[in-house]
Amino acid sequence: MINPTHSLRVALLLALTTLLTVTLWELNSHPLTCSYDKKAKDLYDPGSLYSTHEVYNNTLYQNGLNNNVHAQHNFSRPCEGFPDTTNIMFIMKTGASEAFQKLPTQLLTTMSCLPDFLIFSDLEQQIGKYHLYDALDRVSPTLMNQYPEFELYKAQKFCPIPQHYCAAEMSGGWDLDKYKFLNIADRVWQRRPGMDWYVFAEADTYIVWSNMVQWLREEAPKGPQYLGNVALLNEFPFAHGGSGYVVSGELMKTMANNITDLATKYDERAGGVCCGDFLFAKAASEVGTNVQQVHPMFNGERPLSIPYGHGQWCEPIISMHHVSPEEVSTLWQFEQTRKNKSTLLIKDIYEAFMAPSLTQFRQDWDNLSDDTCFIGPHQVDQENAGDTEKSRQKLEREKTIVEKEAHKSPTACAKVCEADKLMIPEDEYLALSDDIKKDHYLQEKYEKRIREDVGGVFRRGRSCFQWRYHQGACCISQSFKLGMPRHGAVEDEWTSGFFVKGIKQWIEARGECLHPDWREPYLTSPMHESE
Repeated sequence: MINPTHSLRVALLLALTTLLTVTLWELNSHPLTCSYDKKAKDLYDPGSLYSTHEVYNNTLYQNGLNNNVHAQHNFSRPCEGFPDTTNIMFIMKTGASEAFQKLPTQLLTTMSCLPDFLIFSDLEQQIGKYHLYDALDRVSPTLMNQYPEFELYKAQKFCPIPQHYCAAEMSGGWDLDKYKFLNIADRVWQRRPGMDWYVFAEADTYIVWSNMVQWLREEAPKGPQYLGNVALLNEFPFAHGGSGYVVSGELMKTMANNITDLATKYDERAGGVCCGDFLFAKAASEVGTNVQQVHPMFNGERPLSIPYGHGQWCEPIISMHHVSPEEVSTLWQFEQTRKNKSTLLIKDIYEAFMAPSLTQFRQDWDNLSDDTCFIGPHQVDQENAGDTEKSRQKLEREKTIVEKEAHKSPTACAKVCEADKLMIPEDEYLALSDDIKKDHYLQEKYEKRIREDVGGVFRRGRSCFQWRYHQGACCISQSFKLGMPRHGAVEDEWTSGFFVKGIKQWIEARGECLHPDWREPYLTSPMHESE
């Protein structure tokens, strides 16, 4: 006899099974209905968030850059087109107190595409999968006890919290840095001997690797080489470390093999000098190689402070210094999304990072103009001016009539660039009663000179592109650079301006850069050996 309760259970089970089957079929047939499951998958599957097929809006596609960069980009394949760096070794120098602030952006951008590199600091650390080697762990304990900067080095080793807290109350980081250069060179040769080239840079240096590799492969001189942006200490030339410098494998081998106890020898000399990059130059000269100048391709400035114009325009840019992590990211993004993939020139950096912000006046701004300054003849004006303005002021007897009035106001200062190389009769100008009449007068003179400028000689020869006014001092610049905000009280205001018309006309008269101007390295011989 059939149990009615059992039959009811079977019927219910069959109904539930059918309902479940239909529901699953519906979900598979209509994936939109399982959006909740997809969202959950996205949350727990990092790979799905950054799909290799995803295209994102390019945040640089604005503010005048529309013609320079693509509106959208697939940022998940950053190393497509990255140059082959085989036998080119990159070495980055940093410090324990700054490593976690500066290195992550470098590791996420340019360094993410390098197959091999070494990072040295003044403390052994780890950032994700990347190891930082302690460059100073072989310095003599006797020497460490002799110099106070090593108190910071010792304190870092026992700091139980993030390093920047421990270092905040201590000095010595700058002095400690000078011991790293040759200790790093010594360890690099031990770890990665036999490379063609060794590229040294710091955590606030940006390397344009496409240009670096092209230059090293095709343009750089052969043999034992030491190349960079040359600075002088007591007339002795050395490659500025922050700008980055390059050493050939041949020179590295010679230094390692021919200078006994290379690092120890120069550790003992470091206490009496300021800079480790200077000591590196001394070691290189000991084996017969002096630094060669490669500026402005190796550059000590960043996009906002590069002096664009004469001598810094058609040259390829290989390195920049003092770049913030945000600037590193932006430069990398610009390289990634450029429409024009030809050699990156200094003028391209101008067009991307300064041209969109070009304006006649900027209040509370310092555009870094300081080539020539105009200060009033009275002592009260002289006292208001700073030491830089005083050291670069033009003598009263040498000023034009426009320059004699430049210290009176920002408006008067702005007139200097428009009057540059114009013949302005003093009596005519003084007869004009106000700024409006003087403006019209100068504009007419300028436009007439432009109309007569056959071949662009006047436009190309411009020597005043921008100005800055502060406390009765007017300073002008022979180049154009963006600068940065500078705030002060009402009586201490900073005002800057750009002669926009003159800049644009100079660029037009300068013409296209038909070929990259790869600068030929040249030797700067030491004048004497004094330290």
